[in-house]
Amino acid sequence: MTMQKIMQPITTYLRPTDTLEDAARVMLETQMDMLPVGDAQGKWVGVFSHRELYRMILDKLPVTTAIESYMNTDIMMALLDLICDTSGDRGEPGRVISQVRAHMILDKSDQGNRQLDRGAQKQSPQAQYDWGHILSLDKAVIQLIDLAKKAARRNTAVMIRGESGTGKELFAQAIHNASPRASRPFVTINCASVPEHLLEAEFFGYETGAFTGADRAGRIGKLELAHGGTLFLDEIGDMAMHLQAKLLRVIEGKEFFRIGGTKSIQTDVRIISATNAPLEELMLQRRFREELYYRLDVVTFTLPPLRMRGNDTLMLADAFIKQLNPILDTSITGIDETVQKLFAQYDWPGNIRQLRNVIERGMIMAEHGLISVTDLPEEMIKQADERDCKLLVQSAKKNELERALRETNGNKAKAARMLGISRSGFYEKLKKYQ
Repeated sequence: MTMQKIMQPITTYLRPTDTLEDAARVMLETQMDMLPVGDAQGKWVGVFSHRELYRMILDKLPVTTAIESYMNTDIMMALLDLICDTSGDRGEPGRVISQVRAHMILDKSDQGNRQLDRGAQKQSPQAQYDWGHILSLDKAVIQLIDLAKKAARRNTAVMIRGESGTGKELFAQAIHNASPRASRPFVTINCASVPEHLLEAEFFGYETGAFTGADRAGRIGKLELAHGGTLFLDEIGDMAMHLQAKLLRVIEGKEFFRIGGTKSIQTDVRIISATNAPLEELMLQRRFREELYYRLDVVTFTLPPLRMRGNDTLMLADAFIKQLNPILDTSITGIDETVQKLFAQYDWPGNIRQLRNVIERGMIMAEHGLISVTDLPEEMIKQADERDCKLLVQSAKKNELERALRETNGNKAKAARMLGISRSGFYEKLKKYQ
């Protein structure tokens, strides 16, 4: 990170409840090494950097783990370390800290206690991905892209269905960027991640003093922010019933009121929704409104899971390696043959998102050369077919020997000590694995 970047106001941030997956995605998209963490009231409570990200990965935490216990709460010292590392300005910490206080606050105006979200609203959020970011050799996916391109040219509501991690938001952003609304905002609401009691304010915004704890300056909602553009409703199946009714009225009447407001606000948004929930079952259980379903389900795409996409797994793995090498400062050239076989047989319950996480972890472990079995998460190896377990174990042990020799520059005695085995045992393994 350059000094110029450090001195810019912050409009991108994390919350303590954000997950390891959320943090990794934001860091990749923004290419920032360190991000502020703010609470629901807009208070800056810590920072989260690549150092903490790697720690969570090395601790083998689930991607759904919140960053709260890993973030650095000593904000000023963390920022000072970062600035000194990049600018060499360690000699005047007082001046550096005063500059940080003046410039690296969450983007505020003269209105005072503005929340993190309001700082982010100064610039309209834009979709980052287009069709070129959707990589596939699979005929079904290619056909879906062709159909989505047709739908993109219209103002029709689109629903994207599929398992978690199949790329629903990627498709949504590509549709927006191929539409006449491409220059307008692309605003996302994750209906599952926002608490139900806050979701209404997230949608509609609120006026000054609308409720206890409300921002003194009020707040515009995502519907107002998305005016003229696209509103992407992720995990639509998790939306509360009373909010479904209000959203339906907005779709039909194209107007709404802020919470505590008396002025009607006109809105023109295209809605793209996404879900992995069985909406038909939810309608039978009276947990999802039929009228809303038929309003949103005009054009529907169902994205296939990664396990059904043939050679896409290896192709995507190669793309992730090329993408992550400069970010992780690694020199990975690919994945070895045994890992290729394992990838082809694995079910990938987390789909493309899981594949990317596995590749990133493997790259961190291997650092250079090929990603081997020893660089993969243990749970992946445990789930391998029984007929391949012996092959995987042999490959892992062989890779372990090769790495020990490589790190000791071929010194067998040092390599044996590194692995904690006798020299004779080391020679036996060398002979066994050729």
